[in-house]
Amino acid sequence: MFDSPTVSPLGVGNVPPRWPAIAAAVVFFGIALGRAVGPPDGDPRDFFIYRLGAELVCRGENPYDIAKIRHHVGASFAPENSQKPFNNSPALNSGDFGRWLVLLVDECLVNSFPLNCGYFLPPMAVLLYMPFALLPWLPAKVAWALVNGIAAYFIARLPVLLRLHNSPPIPVFIWAVVPFLLLMDPSIAPVIVFPVGQTSVLAIAFVSAGLIAYERGRFSLMAVLWIFPFVKPHLAISLIPLMWYLGGWRPALLLVVLVASLNLIGATVIGGSPLFLKDYADFLPSTRDAVRYNRIELNPSIASWNQLVFAFGGPLLELGIVTTVAGYLVWYGFLMGRWTWSGERPSAAWATAATVAGAVWCSQVLVYELILLLAAVPWVRDLYLGGYRIRSVTAACLLAIHWVPRTTMEGAGFPAHHPIAVALFALVVLTGPLNPVRTPSPESPTA
Repeated sequence: MFDSPTVSPLGVGNVPPRWPAIAAAVVFFGIALGRAVGPPDGDPRDFFIYRLGAELVCRGENPYDIAKIRHHVGASFAPENSQKPFNNSPALNSGDFGRWLVLLVDECLVNSFPLNCGYFLPPMAVLLYMPFALLPWLPAKVAWALVNGIAAYFIARLPVLLRLHNSPPIPVFIWAVVPFLLLMDPSIAPVIVFPVGQTSVLAIAFVSAGLIAYERGRFSLMAVLWIFPFVKPHLAISLIPLMWYLGGWRPALLLVVLVASLNLIGATVIGGSPLFLKDYADFLPSTRDAVRYNRIELNPSIASWNQLVFAFGGPLLELGIVTTVAGYLVWYGFLMGRWTWSGERPSAAWATAATVAGAVWCSQVLVYELILLLAAVPWVRDLYLGGYRIRSVTAACLLAIHWVPRTTMEGAGFPAHHPIAVALFALVVLTGPLNPVRTPSPESPTA
């Protein structure tokens, strides 16, 4: 009953072949499966924690007990590079035993994954990860690879989504080659899925699947599909105004109700009462900063605006609830101003691009969460089809530069390239055409 009676203006006919997306997803799954059954040094670490949280709940234990989580992680994961200070250490070879000792402590203790982890996902996450907790570790890893392989298909469909009826035909390169490029990013299958084991691939896949439902006018299904990204609510909260814009207030309300209900159910399962949700809210701010990876001054891989400020000598600003919400309000103020100034209703592709650009810019995110920007691919495609070749190439380059590791760019003299690229991409979206296919481009010879 929440579906809109209006027909989506998007073109769902004349869809390019699906085989490139299927083929790319199969290759992606093969890589993930190889890591799943391979040596244990490729085990998905964060997935281990998320599954452990659900497993502890099955035993009637509290997943938010950090000491307990670290005990289990320490029993399964050795400190990274624990032999590095011993083997081929220039400090040791040169006789600088003091420096060698500092390296030993830093690698084995300070930066150790078992000592820098915890379970911080909202209560609803234990319900979503419960099926994995019911499986032994190896089958759970295989299931994780399979789920991410299925997710890869929906990511690979992004280049052909959100097309208007009057949109020009999509070039073969976009529908046949770009799906492979999206999934063969060296940071996705071999890093995000294994060994990091993060939620990012699934999150962007559910966003893409929701956009497919939107194309078909299935707004209730769209709301259901957009539940999973809320395991990272600081990023997913931007989906609520996008849902409202694309489908109206009823699907947006349905999404809010579903997410709130799952969190209340999860809180009841964990703590015996929906009021446990308050305990979780009290727990999160006081403990998350204890994890080294989540702190600006200790992790240069954070890609949000506060990292850019800090990297260039500004004040240290850790983003909490208040500062994140404030950032979103500023961003949406800019978006509303852009919409008002243009005098035209933005396309679904531009609205989606603006949503994900704002999410990664306003929230404190790590590099692996930048995959959310792939939801902007339909708008970048429309830029190209609309004749905005310079803008489309610029936007594509700003997305692709995240493939380059931070250490490589720093070695070349370009620090903080991730937050810089995020900021520039957000600027390209904000100042770009809201309907590039409808609006003649001044860069086009036919304009």
